[in-house]
Amino acid sequence: MTAPARPDTPADPAPAPHGPLAEEVRTRLADWLAVAVLTPEADASATLRDLGVDSLDLIRTARRIEAAFGVRVQLRELFAPELTTARLAELVAERAARGGAADSAPPGAAHGPVVFTPSQEQAWEEQTGDRGHWSQAMLFTTRPGVDAELFAEAVRRLVAGHASLRLAVEARPARRPRQLVAAMAPDGPPGTALDAVLDTVDVSELTDAELPAAVTLRCAVEQRSLDPQAGRVVRFVRFDAGAARPGRLLIAVHQLAFDMVSWSVLLADLEELYTALEAGRPDVWCAEGTSYPVWAQALAAHARTPEAEAEAEWWMEVARTPATVPLDHAVADPRAANTAGTAATHREEFPADLTARLHAAARAHRAHPGDLVLHALGEALAGWLDEPAVRVDILRHGREENVGGTHLARTTGWFTTTVPVRLDLAPGTPAERLARTVGHLAALPGGGVGHGALARHGRPRISAALRAAPPSDVSFDFEGDDADTLPLGSLLLDVAPEPVGDITAPHWVRPHLMEVIATTDDETLRVEWWYSAALHDAATVRALAARHRAALTALVGAAAERAAP
Repeated sequence: MTAPARPDTPADPAPAPHGPLAEEVRTRLADWLAVAVLTPEADASATLRDLGVDSLDLIRTARRIEAAFGVRVQLRELFAPELTTARLAELVAERAARGGAADSAPPGAAHGPVVFTPSQEQAWEEQTGDRGHWSQAMLFTTRPGVDAELFAEAVRRLVAGHASLRLAVEARPARRPRQLVAAMAPDGPPGTALDAVLDTVDVSELTDAELPAAVTLRCAVEQRSLDPQAGRVVRFVRFDAGAARPGRLLIAVHQLAFDMVSWSVLLADLEELYTALEAGRPDVWCAEGTSYPVWAQALAAHARTPEAEAEAEWWMEVARTPATVPLDHAVADPRAANTAGTAATHREEFPADLTARLHAAARAHRAHPGDLVLHALGEALAGWLDEPAVRVDILRHGREENVGGTHLARTTGWFTTTVPVRLDLAPGTPAERLARTVGHLAALPGGGVGHGALARHGRPRISAALRAAPPSDVSFDFEGDDADTLPLGSLLLDVAPEPVGDITAPHWVRPHLMEVIATTDDETLRVEWWYSAALHDAATVRALAARHRAALTALVGAAAERAAP
């Protein structure tokens, strides 16, 4: 892994560079950010925020900058509200001209026991049954003729370079917090425990018609094979279809060790390792940055700092906001009844032109498109509950580098954090209500990671006060268009068509009664409403989704009218 760089800032006192290097940086940045900016005529002098570039796009950009130019840009620098594409290009070229970002360190450094992060601890407590069947899993099509030995070595180095893939849950002694330990040594020759994460299945004798059923069956079995207490948090299963046909690769990682942003890190490193070994370059290893265990320790320490404790009153005020929705079916314990086995889905698809108008409206309000979709959800909930304000749990990437001077753009792990927000829908014009939501989201202290840190690792008085408030019944996640951003290349050609199976067991307890997930695949906004059929009727969810649809359509339409000459 690579040691963290000196935390430079966008205001480095260096002249703007000129020449081929600066021009190459500007050109490549423009290409990388083009997928995040809807308007082709985007002005490089405008701030990235005004151009609609979200935090996930910036995390990917940081990783690409480091890989292409050997320059490290801190995520907190990229999240600066006044940063422009032109200034970012200057910053990267300046650092590249000075000679790069960091010194190298041996990959896969070992670590001692570390406490659970807040997300891990809360999830572990919520599950009362078998906690093994709960994963992030994807199935890919591989190119024909993958070299088995080179692939095994690439996987070994991949796991060695990412500490989150080597974690195990420690058996907790009495009166001590549960901890994570290293389940496998970070180095060692082939044949050690690292090789237990990879299996190869010969499917070369199967016909094209027989292959999908065999792959699907094995994927379902693998989903149930993970066990974080035994240190089995990742499995690679390669389906070898021979030299003439594309094969398959299943990657399944336990949720305690992985999040959605980690996929692009893992896949890019796997591609780089395999192609380097294939080209006869055995000196290539992963450059992780700050490892997940180091981040977990830094976050726990952050909870006892004056900066974090200064946030406590903010979060306590948010916690006092109503967050309970009425049920259609009375049960003794709604959260216990809210299992994966009872989950149902309602999907809303918006007109194709609304996505473009949504981004335009967001730019007009100096907001992210997801902020508007969230605000419309608040409008729908406030009308349903007849409340002037509602509390919703939102999912954020959680890779906040203001904690411990960390560098997380190339680190895998479960960073995603749930952050409670207060949506104030008190009387006012639609623009005034939206402005309150946008202002609240922009003012979230430290990106929101402090809430979980204080609730789980803070001093007893603060921790008890925050944990006394139950989570909201409703969560919101704006995923954008993540499916098209996976760094697939010459090794992994595409996402495979076969299903990977259920990523959770039927008894798995869902963290919220209603989960609202918005995506913009194919430039079309889709909103999925996940709920429990044991608690709510489909008609109730359809009515709530219709309220949300009407609120968002009106919001986008009003913004367009104000922008018209």
